[in-house]
Amino acid sequence: MPLIHVLNASPSSTEKKRQLLAALTATYAEVMEIRPNTIRVVLHELPRENWSVAGVPLADSGQNESI
Repeated sequence: MPLIHVLNASPSSTEKKRQLLAALTATYAEVMEIRPNTIRVVLHELPRENWSVAGVPLADSGQNESI
C-alpha cells in the first residue's frame, strides 16, 4: 500500500485539496501501474510562520505561492 505524504505551507480551500489528492492518486496509479484504491495520501498543512527558508519564516519573507 503506497503512502504519499505531502507537507504544504499554504493552507488551501477544500476544493483545491480535493483536486490535489485526486491528481496525486491518479498520477501515482498511472505511473506505477497499480489500482488507485491501494494508494493513501496524507496532507499536512502548516502555518506559514512554522515553515522557513534560509531561517526566515515564509510569513515574514514576502513570498507568495499564489499564481
